[in-house]
Amino acid sequence: MTDVVTAARKARIESEHERKRKVILDAARRVFERDGAKGLTMRAIAAEAGYAAGAVYFYFDSRAAIMAELAVGELTQMTKDIKGMTARGAAERANSAAHALAQAESLFQIDAKEAETAGSDRQITGKLITLFQTVAEPLGLDGLEGQEANKRALAFAAAVMGLAQMQRSGWLDKLGLSSEDTLQILADRLKSA
Repeated sequence: MTDVVTAARKARIESEHERKRKVILDAARRVFERDGAKGLTMRAIAAEAGYAAGAVYFYFDSRAAIMAELAVGELTQMTKDIKGMTARGAAERANSAAHALAQAESLFQIDAKEAETAGSDRQITGKLITLFQTVAEPLGLDGLEGQEANKRALAFAAAVMGLAQMQRSGWLDKLGLSSEDTLQILADRLKSA
């Protein structure tokens, strides 16, 4: 009986801990959207969540850990959205990914060193790989040697991310180019090469 009570209590504590982590992440997302990366401080997050400044450290050991968690969430949602698309062509899928990445905020604010410090580098890397595989899937690279397929998928994903950055900064419009046309050319080349 004591083990059952202890297990139930432990489950309640874990559930409450996860609920509070979610509250903090939601608050961090709001602060980030409102104030940008520079305004995302532990103090600002705590205030937005309704917690004392030091309380956030019980759930996240650093700002980088929160940024990493936001980036993981962003990547997860992006991959789900792209997998759920009706567009099946490589260029269409990649174009949707470019548009999604252009809207991504936290992903472009955390670098690999910060993610490593936060202990989330493997998780973010895994999510990026899944996203890249999802985007490159319509290229039909299955028949290629492992490394060659990986190189082409990465080249395609890098083009998507580069075009997303150009779109975010407004340069694609200024150049009179579209990510869709550019990605169609690249997809055709990668399929036939």
